Amino acid sequence: MSVFALARTGIPVIAFAAVAALAACGGGSGGGGGGGTAYTPPSNNPPATNPPVSTQQVVSMALPQSTIGQETDPTWGLVGGFTQTTGSQVLAFAPGSQVMLKNLASSTQHTLNVIASGVMPGMAFPSVTLSTSAAGGSTIGSGFASGALNGGQLAGPFTLAQGTYYVGCAFHYLTNTMRDVLIVQANATPGPQATPPPSGSGNPCPGGYC
Repeated sequence: MSVFALARTGIPVIAFAAVAALAACGGGSGGGGGGGTAYTPPSNNPPATNPPVSTQQVVSMALPQSTIGQETDPTWGLVGGFTQTTGSQVLAFAPGSQVMLKNLASSTQHTLNVIASGVMPGMAFPSVTLSTSAAGGSTIGSGFASGALNGGQLAGPFTLAQGTYYVGCAFHYLTNTMRDVLIVQANATPGPQATPPPSGSGNPCPGGYC
């Protein structure tokens, strides 16, 4: 219908133009309706993350007469009861390193006490009674004592202060020679490891730790 015909019928020309424009928009979108992207609402749940993994090294302890064994170190002599790997050995770390302390025993309590600092090869381990109470906070250095660790307990982290120390267990230092050397110096390396005592050699917990 022409504009002149609309005018004769009384239909407003402006209204007709608006209706025609709407029809044109609707018709033009019919063929492309499938090309849009569906809306995905944002998730309220954060993405899954892996749990953090501890990078701290572990100093483990057990009776020297058990599977951890004793080692006659070529530099420091007889040590036993402490390791940073598997068998008893002289311990060595870089200054500022952080370590955890672990009692490998199932029920026997142990401690790590710093007995003397500034030690050198050939110096005798002092004959002293060690405290089972904790001291020194979270820094292993002169005067440090872990306090009693129950069987299977993991404690820490502890930061290592530079120095060379004699360490021992307050419960078994004198009775079981549970003692070691802790070297906290740049480029220090752990000593050779002990081998487990042979079967029937007096291991109080054969095949295990105590």
